[in-house]
Amino acid sequence: MSEFIVVTLDQRPDLIDAANQLASKSWPEFMLHDPIADKHFWRLYDTFPAYQVVLLDESGDLVGMGNTIPATWDGEAENLPNEGWDAIMQLGVSNHAAKIAPNCASAIQAIVAPAYKNKGVSRAVIKAMRDTVQKQGITHLIAPVRPNHKHLYPLASMERYVMWESADGSFFDPWLRTHARLGARMMKVCPRSMTITAPIAEWEAWTQMRFPESGAYIIPGALVPVGVDLDRNTVTYVEPNVWMLHEIPADNPAPTL
Repeated sequence: MSEFIVVTLDQRPDLIDAANQLASKSWPEFMLHDPIADKHFWRLYDTFPAYQVVLLDESGDLVGMGNTIPATWDGEAENLPNEGWDAIMQLGVSNHAAKIAPNCASAIQAIVAPAYKNKGVSRAVIKAMRDTVQKQGITHLIAPVRPNHKHLYPLASMERYVMWESADGSFFDPWLRTHARLGARMMKVCPRSMTITAPIAEWEAWTQMRFPESGAYIIPGALVPVGVDLDRNTVTYVEPNVWMLHEIPADNPAPTL
């Protein structure tokens, strides 16, 4: 990562606005309306800035960003929450309020600026996230990974999708493959990682689609179909992710709060 400047947001709080702008432009519109994110995402910058890493180019422009949150986990795959992203965000916040010391950290998102996509920067972001939590004395980075080609196959279950392989036997999905090549192990699917429910009119505005009757619809960017209920005037999206684990050599003493 010598070609990038790597800093955390406790070192450079002036970069928070740029980081937020990059995030807002990196996801389908509907992904920006998760109620758990609406309630807690700001805590990453306010409470856990040392766990937020950004990569800058030589001119100081944002190249990529990795967000993590300290958490707790007993090390058993079956005890990673089925509610994935939503659950780990809430756990990190509640642990901090209860002064429970973390024994792991969870990735929240990894983003690459559009000008740097398909140039291997995503690997640098993951490495920066690993290095950042290692400096906090944490040796396990878990991640509710959003496979980046799953949206092309919305009718396949996540359980089936993660079993697909490339010709060399590696993961079919590029983002899962990137994590694995950096040493991560797949732990399990989290079937309800993020749940977004809103009135039909809002979803129509977000997707530029019409939903004239109840049923399942495939929408751009979604990993699985959404469910439309005209009687209740709701559209519900329940996104599955994949729990992966990066084990990191110890560096500093265990963290405390």
